[in-house]
Amino acid sequence: MNYSHLTLDDRKEIQNNIDNRIRKSITAKKLKKDPTTISKEIKLHRSFKPRNKFNSKCICSKIKSCKKPRKYCSEHCSNYVELRCNDRDKFIGSCNHCSYLNSCKLDHYFYNATNANEEYLFHLSDARSGINLSNARLTTIASTIAPLLKKGQSIYQILTNHPDINLSPKSLYNYIECGAFKKFGIDNFSLRRQVSMKPRKKLKIRKEPINYAYHTYIDYLEFVANNPSIPTTEMDTVYNQPEGPYIQTFSFQNTGLMIGFLHAEKTSNSMASTLDYLESTLNNDYQKLFSLILTDRGSEFEKINLFERNMETNIFRTNIFYCDPQMPSQKPHVEVNHNYVRDIIPNKRVLKKVTQNDIQLMFSHINSSPRKVLGGKTPYEVFSFFYSEDILNKLGIIKIEPDDVTLQPYLLKIE
Repeated sequence: MNYSHLTLDDRKEIQNNIDNRIRKSITAKKLKKDPTTISKEIKLHRSFKPRNKFNSKCICSKIKSCKKPRKYCSEHCSNYVELRCNDRDKFIGSCNHCSYLNSCKLDHYFYNATNANEEYLFHLSDARSGINLSNARLTTIASTIAPLLKKGQSIYQILTNHPDINLSPKSLYNYIECGAFKKFGIDNFSLRRQVSMKPRKKLKIRKEPINYAYHTYIDYLEFVANNPSIPTTEMDTVYNQPEGPYIQTFSFQNTGLMIGFLHAEKTSNSMASTLDYLESTLNNDYQKLFSLILTDRGSEFEKINLFERNMETNIFRTNIFYCDPQMPSQKPHVEVNHNYVRDIIPNKRVLKKVTQNDIQLMFSHINSSPRKVLGGKTPYEVFSFFYSEDILNKLGIIKIEPDDVTLQPYLLKIE
């Protein structure tokens, strides 16, 4: 029996077996693991997709033997026992590639090896990776130690009298030193006697991994297969200095056109505000261009709801999907077009004086450059053919005459 932790390759083998509807017991033998290990792995890391309960019938397992009239069947019934799926709950553990998936009326569960491995790495016990305390636990500990520290008690004395805190003196010292309790008025000066310790690196508050269920690249490929007429718009961010400014870029796959918007902050709220602006500017034309967006898993795009829905009306506006981690090649159009941006804005160029008008001018020149993949046409020409010059004007893109196209840094006249 192999008692080592499951690796990404192990999880890919598990997913492959699930996709081929192979039982968990056979997977366990192949990986030389205990069957319960495989069962727990799938159950812990599979994603949940609830069934459509609108106008659906009761799925109680006792419905045939129950003496109550069918019209009273409900999940709130005291005798209700939900119908089980042996493949889902006993043999396979997940609904991947199930032949009855489309007609099944039960809840669905899907296992993805990459997502499972990310969740595992995040939850792996490692006290050195950050502050492994929730906000509620921080508050509870602070309310206990704050009045005692004011009375001059030592950390050791407090922890001895309050074993429920369940931390070692060293851990509590570390948390206080890195500022975890600062908002509660507890810092190094609160300690009765400052312990002589080497300066430590500032600990990072660990973030919960983003749940990209139903928004992954596999989901994107499935969506495109089912909706071939909807064009994809690729979204990304370009910047030269960590403190900004940041250029949010959009590349339309079917025309090669690229546009950009300047931001002072690299946050989801700031980036999503661009879609708010485009929706109000383009009106009915918005859906033609931005109903399907593919982007990476950058922190500035992590708040999925802000991009999918208009926060004022709560109306769904955009289907957004995310590339796999470290796979920029899955959105090649925007990545290749960034080469044109780098011709005009080299990596070391300071962008503090760049304006939105400069960005629109830059992309006007880029979009007026002919492309071999477009048969010698420019993205401007192809886009105006598919849509209209009126939309281009609303996007701030103008046509540049062939001999006037400039793809050099002096175009923007910035330092």
